[in-house]
Amino acid sequence: MASSLRSRLALSRGSAPRGSAPRGSAARRSADGPRRGLPAGWTEASEGLWTRSVRFDLPDGNRRGEVDLSAFSRRLSGRRVDVGDIVFFDLETTGLSGGAGTVAFLAAAGSIRPEGALEVVQYFMDDYPAEYAFVERVRGVLAAPALASYNGASFDLPLLRTRCVMNGIPAPDPRPHADVLHPARRLFGGVYADCSLGTLEREALGMDRGPDIPGAEVPEAWFRFLRTGMHPDLDLVFSHNASDVLALARLFLLVLDAVEGRCRPRCDPLGLAELMTRAGNPQAEGVLKEALDAGYPEAVRPLMRLYWKAGRRDERLALSRYLPEDAAGLLQRSLYEERVVRDDARALELAAAAREAALADGDSVRADRAGRRAARLAARLAARPG
Repeated sequence: MASSLRSRLALSRGSAPRGSAPRGSAARRSADGPRRGLPAGWTEASEGLWTRSVRFDLPDGNRRGEVDLSAFSRRLSGRRVDVGDIVFFDLETTGLSGGAGTVAFLAAAGSIRPEGALEVVQYFMDDYPAEYAFVERVRGVLAAPALASYNGASFDLPLLRTRCVMNGIPAPDPRPHADVLHPARRLFGGVYADCSLGTLEREALGMDRGPDIPGAEVPEAWFRFLRTGMHPDLDLVFSHNASDVLALARLFLLVLDAVEGRCRPRCDPLGLAELMTRAGNPQAEGVLKEALDAGYPEAVRPLMRLYWKAGRRDERLALSRYLPEDAAGLLQRSLYEERVVRDDARALELAAAAREAALADGDSVRADRAGRRAARLAARLAARPG
């Protein structure tokens, strides 16, 4: 299947399959390299497949040893891996919608070296007939102990699996995958304009990558390369791809630092507390208390859940005064008045109000619960002497 596919792709480009005499677009190779010359640093690993390596300093990259991936996904709860074994990856493709017609033409895979630098290796295919070699190489690189990406779980990996199938290559085996998009949304959703990697790179990380090309223009840059050869925008695509992996690695480390309590970036305290709780960090309680004191009433319910799991019943009930006056909040405050304050009359008043609020919301289950509570409290008060 793979050979047949490569032949059809070659014919569609007006060129011969690999190993045949070049014609059409493939004839544009020159003594200076492919497509009238890629930038310096690129080496042809096999016909049509090019690689280069780029190194970046990581100001926060001296972390060594194991890291806990629990904050990145509940499926990774308790999963620990050496940070040097994680491959940070990003693909550049011919479209943003996925599907069988979308092809990846550029990949970057980064790893944190012992000295703290990020080494990024890029793979570029210079025409469709090189796809088999490209996909096979990228698949091998991603056979790492663990992966990290930004929305790679929803886009990059499914696309790679599709291209493997199209080329008759076995799909990559599942790996522990930390998709940084998900904790980034918990931390920074609502804090910045959006949670795109570019926005967080500028706002949360304070990075300036310099000249760049918008992601939406990346596919056309490759198509123009196929038609006319090397041009400045494609060089921007190369640096864009490598810089995305640098931003990904730095954001990954920032999430870890925040969740482990080593730094407190500008972020949503409720999201931070949720990730800390997921990772088993007891500092989550302090973050929620600070948020509550700072005027975040939304912090009360996660803090109550934390106390519930810890069996801290009285402390949980004491937080009821912070709850909003909706059906659930009124019912919880009724419990507090009965069991802690010992004021059954006030507890009855709140239970009746909770029933009315639940009926107004169409919540028959909570209305029935509040009604039974009110009836029990009323019977107790009526039975008291005097």
